[in-house]
Amino acid sequence: MATTDPRESEPAAPKSILARARAVIARPWIINTLRALFIAAVLAAVTYTVIRSWKDIRDYLFDLAWQSVLLAFAAAFAGMAANIMAWRSIVTQLDSPVTINTAARITLLGNLAKYLPGSVWSYVAQMELGKRAGIPRARAFIASLIAVGLSTTASLILGALAIPALAASDEGEPFVPIILALIPIALVCAHPKVLTKLVETFLKIVRKPPLGHAITWRTVNTATAWSALAYVCFGIHLWLLANAAATPGVEGLFRSIGAFALAMTCGMLVIIVPSGIGVRDAVIATALTPYVGFGTAAGIAVVSRLVFTLADLMAAGAAGASAFTEMRRNRPAAKDL
Repeated sequence: MATTDPRESEPAAPKSILARARAVIARPWIINTLRALFIAAVLAAVTYTVIRSWKDIRDYLFDLAWQSVLLAFAAAFAGMAANIMAWRSIVTQLDSPVTINTAARITLLGNLAKYLPGSVWSYVAQMELGKRAGIPRARAFIASLIAVGLSTTASLILGALAIPALAASDEGEPFVPIILALIPIALVCAHPKVLTKLVETFLKIVRKPPLGHAITWRTVNTATAWSALAYVCFGIHLWLLANAAATPGVEGLFRSIGAFALAMTCGMLVIIVPSGIGVRDAVIATALTPYVGFGTAAGIAVVSRLVFTLADLMAAGAAGASAFTEMRRNRPAAKDL
């Protein structure tokens, strides 16, 4: 007489609520819908930023020399390229080497999410884009965090160039001791041993595998140098806009570099404001006021925001078009299926 294992007749144990939720979220149509909604939200936020800026600077923009505006665009693109190289150098150190084109797609497309309230969305987008490029999400997220940390170190060092302008204004003077106090802290955190320890601690908290090797001086120096070059290019972009309205000179160039570096970092730290709106503009206006007056400086700050927004859109559009072209090129022909 055949015997039956009692376990075979028992009903399967019900799945936990968390397992069921994961199963539902993992369905392709839900993932595609969430991606579409996210992209729509990003595009809506960028469009709103452009429209809002345009109302404020429409008359002022056309008074600037078009040559200066075009050169400002070129400087902004150059800075974006340097940021791509900084992120790529870090993710390569994390044993996930990618091509320049792939790094550009991840950083440029993910960067558009900064126009949503909360800085975290850029990291979420870069994690997803990195995953599609074969980079584990945790590794892509860590690469972005390290890039932000080293970029902040570079911005604080270069930001020292703008301290005289900030100290000369009632609005900027309170920030001077804060900046001076943050510089040594940033330098300590950028030390490879400290940086490695911070990353390992984070990985332990989120229960991810350890790095397996220490972050090297070469990685720190390379990424920081690329980030510093990016801020120099962004500062030149600002100086070109100021030069179209006045003659800030060489001193104004140094102040522009320092001011833009600090402005970008301050805008990033205020996470509740999309793309640092208002915060970044205030820092830039304060630094340029000695050269062009507050009214003109405020106008230049808003023009700079519009230039950057349009540059972000064009760069991300080019990266997206490149990805689409490569996808079509690599798609197998119907006869091969």
